[in-house]
Order: sequence, then C-alpha cells, then structure tokens
Amino acid sequence: MRSQTEEFMVALKRSYIVLLVGIGTLIAGSLVLGVNASTLATEFLSNNLVIKQATIAPDEQYTTEMVSQVGGSVSVLMRGQPFEASVQGSISDSDGTVVWKDQFNGDYIGNFDATRGEQYTIQIKNTGSEEITVDAIVGNIPFMGVGNDAKTGNVGGTLAGLGAGIIGIIILIVGGVLFFADRRAKKVVAAN
Repeated sequence: MRSQTEEFMVALKRSYIVLLVGIGTLIAGSLVLGVNASTLATEFLSNNLVIKQATIAPDEQYTTEMVSQVGGSVSVLMRGQPFEASVQGSISDSDGTVVWKDQFNGDYIGNFDATRGEQYTIQIKNTGSEEITVDAIVGNIPFMGVGNDAKTGNVGGTLAGLGAGIIGIIILIVGGVLFFADRRAKKVVAAN
C-alpha cells in the first residue's frame, strides 16, 4: 500500500509529464508553422502580382504587367478606396485580347483563365470624379478560383502547425492546472 507522500509524488510526476508533452507539442507546432508559412509566403510573393496603394487621378489609369507563373484559373482581388469610388479593371494577354474586364465599387473578387508563361497587361482605371487608392492581388491564391481548391500548396502544413501549436497551449494549461492542484494537495497532506 502506498503512503500519501508516494501518491503525491506520482501525481506531481503526472503534472510534469503533461507539461513536457505540452511544451513538445507547442515546439513541434511552431516549427511546422514556421517552415510552411515561410515557404507559403515566398511562393505567394514570387508567383503573384501585388499592387499596394496605387493612387489614380480621375479618368487616369494604372498599368502594369505580369507573367503568369501558373496556368489555369488566376484570381483577381481588388479594393478601391474610398469604398464608393468607381473603378474599372481589365487584363489583356500579349495579343491585346481582353481576358477579364469588370467595373466595381469597393472590393472585387474574380477569376480568369491564364496560360503559363503568358504576359498579361493589367489596367486599373479611375472612372469616378475623385482621386482613388487601389490595392490588388493577381495570381494563384489557394482555395480561390476554379480548380484552385486542389492547389493548397503549403496552406495545409501551415494550418497543421497552427493547430498543433494551439493543442500544445491547451495541454500546457491543463498541465499547469494539474501542477498547482497537486501542489495544493501536498500542502494539505503536509498539514495532516
């Protein structure tokens, strides 16, 4: 038969084991998240055109070019500020054929079919009467566009790392609660 001190030591070891498992899970999740998020960000920035805060006067347009790094469905995300501003966007291939064109206010999300290695001209025109600022992303964005749900890249690994990190934090909290509950039990045993 075990004494109260032996039972307390077993309980205290239990809390230490839970804390160590929590720390290990948190570290593993952080490593997986860091590696996958870094790769995901590098791929995203190298394969997509990002336009940040292009200021466009009334009846003027912003023009830039990009070479499609991937074939198939390419996503177009644009935001005009102020939100009620009228913006017209268009994308043409190297032959001058318009492959995507739309007019919108505020936010816009759309897609067009691209050919890998094709050069595209992106034009964003201010059709309103006041100056606007436009942010845009044109490229392959995981989970967006026709067929892009299969092109998750490192998104799955990033989410797995984030999930493991959250589970590690929860295990640490449980281990901390067990540790303090066991220490409190030791004080009660010592007082008797």
